Amino acid sequence: MDLLVSHGTTAVRTHANVSEVIGARSVVALREAAARFEGVLDVQIVALTSVPMTGAQGAGNRKALDDAVEAGAHLIGGCPSLDPDGAGLISHAIAVASDAGLGVDLHVDETLDPSMLMLRELARQVMSTGFGGLVAAGHCVTLGMQSAEVQAAVSAEVAEAGIAVFALPQTNLFLQGRDDPTATPRGITAVSALQDAGALVAAGADNVQDPFNLVGRSDALETAGLMVMAGHQSPERSFEMVSNNARIAMGLAPVNFEVGDPADFLAIDAPSVRGAIADAPMSRVVYRSGRVVARSEQTSTVYRGVEA
Repeated sequence: MDLLVSHGTTAVRTHANVSEVIGARSVVALREAAARFEGVLDVQIVALTSVPMTGAQGAGNRKALDDAVEAGAHLIGGCPSLDPDGAGLISHAIAVASDAGLGVDLHVDETLDPSMLMLRELARQVMSTGFGGLVAAGHCVTLGMQSAEVQAAVSAEVAEAGIAVFALPQTNLFLQGRDDPTATPRGITAVSALQDAGALVAAGADNVQDPFNLVGRSDALETAGLMVMAGHQSPERSFEMVSNNARIAMGLAPVNFEVGDPADFLAIDAPSVRGAIADAPMSRVVYRSGRVVARSEQTSTVYRGVEA
């Protein structure tokens, strides 16, 4: 959380594992850590359920989810593509979220298998149930493996359902395609198709320096840079994906530097958005509600032709 704030992040959403084995302890721990950053960093906690969540074998995991809601989770998570009954997991997540007045944020289609397309199932269930809370889908890798026609059709359903899609380039570039030595796919969702359909597309990091992403620096500019390089987005659009689009997906007001906007912003020593993403200088001042909450200064000296 210190790293996030020092790099310019004032709101973050994190997925905490909950299961029959560990219960809701991760949610409790994150709530305690987030309390130390009150007024500095908004922390939204997703209860990331283990599988199976359906059937008799899922009873313990379903109980753990109930405990996580009681512990203060803000959204219901899960991995429908890993469950024996993916549609059933989505249905249960929506039902729990409806009863608790929470949002839903699922890991969706984190695979290159084009036969898996839980994103469409999620969109249809959101529309059929009339669920009115926040809904987000992370990864959505297999959408990028579909034909242009399927991408357009599914993206239209996602937009109609009001689902925000989070591209997660760090993890998807690291995990996907490692078994395809020829014409290795990038593993990023169909960003342009979703945008063309009017869906809200944001970008995040998902994993930082763990088994699913060995690197990462907790800097949204790193994510933006990857969206430029691997997602073929302009620097300006990439920055929008990690800033205002992410805020809107999280249910927070965007910051357009207009009267009435939240005074949450990053002042950075860079000549442009492109320059900020490219160089990621650490001379930064971070404001939350108009108050400085972090300051970093970077100094560099080059000795040309003389010894230090």
